Amino acid sequence: MLALLEQLVTESGGTYAMEDTDSMAIVATERGGLVPCPGGPHRTSDGREAVKALTWPQVRAIAKLFAALSPYDRSAIPGSILKIEDDNFDPATKAQRQLYCYAISAKRYALFVVDSHGAPALLRNKVNNEVDRWSEHGLGHLLNPTDPNSDDREWIAQAWLMMIRGALKLPTGRLPFADLPAVGRITVSSPGLLQPFATLNGRKPYAQQVKPFNFGLTCFVRPFGHPPGADAEHFHLFLPYETDPRRWLKAQWIDQYSGRRYRITTTGEHGTRRAARVKTYGEVLHEYEQHPEAKCADAQGRRCDRQTAGLQRRHVCIASITYIGKESNRLEEVEAGLIHLAESVYTVYADPSRDEWSTTIKPALCKISLKQFGYPGSHGGC
Repeated sequence: MLALLEQLVTESGGTYAMEDTDSMAIVATERGGLVPCPGGPHRTSDGREAVKALTWPQVRAIAKLFAALSPYDRSAIPGSILKIEDDNFDPATKAQRQLYCYAISAKRYALFVVDSHGAPALLRNKVNNEVDRWSEHGLGHLLNPTDPNSDDREWIAQAWLMMIRGALKLPTGRLPFADLPAVGRITVSSPGLLQPFATLNGRKPYAQQVKPFNFGLTCFVRPFGHPPGADAEHFHLFLPYETDPRRWLKAQWIDQYSGRRYRITTTGEHGTRRAARVKTYGEVLHEYEQHPEAKCADAQGRRCDRQTAGLQRRHVCIASITYIGKESNRLEEVEAGLIHLAESVYTVYADPSRDEWSTTIKPALCKISLKQFGYPGSHGGC
């Protein structure tokens, strides 16, 4: 149904800010027309890149078409299965309002409104909306830098508001936690995660040891931030759970692979023999904002990069088929830096009839005559 929705929006001359599985943020205004947007295929009267917005009635008409696909009892659940979200309506007046979206990729976005002075305000629960509308995808693995014991995610809202203000070319300040080391909480859920603490546990009574399913901390090494001689693909620092950020830079972190201990630092461009240069919250957020959407292409159909603005479908060709297990859902941990190699999360089920020799190499060789291999008078064939 998402493909049907995409086609209907495209046929109407419109576009969307982002989409994901069962939803789409359609670009629409009360009266429609061109909306300034970097990377857009159109130009406004003053020459700015723009996209075409549908009108609110056009969006309602598209939603109404999906009523015919509803599998529910119409007397119990009337209307369309494509719902226009309540976010579009002011919770106090119930009048439809103009929403804005700042989208980095399919799952990284924030919705906001703009006041009469042009200042953005995120959609917040019990403030101007029924629920918070900013994404935590790609940041949820990090501890709250203002209070590691708290599950409050207000720091992510602060980060989104700063990114939005920057995109609107409004004054921005520096986040108070920008220079702290970016630290995530992990669960000691496997022998591989428990092993680094073996030496540490050996000197403590059982009650004080790190045990299976206890929490621990991990941090994220910058490129070229590894200590000299360390294997960048086999280097991951852990620490028993510690909620005082002041101790993070003083503690001896343990490398998961070698068992060696290192301190961490947030200054300099590279690591030293005794310390690893790790990413700060500010550096993680900068990378987050510049995240390339691998599934999309730019306006010219080229693979997008960190600076691309304005995306479209990326056309791909299937070179081979490989069966993998459901462990591929741990790719989010790879993206977050909790796992260094994507290959390590795959369970591959080999199919001899689909190996590269049978599907690619052998058919290509069969098209080459033996004469080309140095056998005069011979012809190809398999």
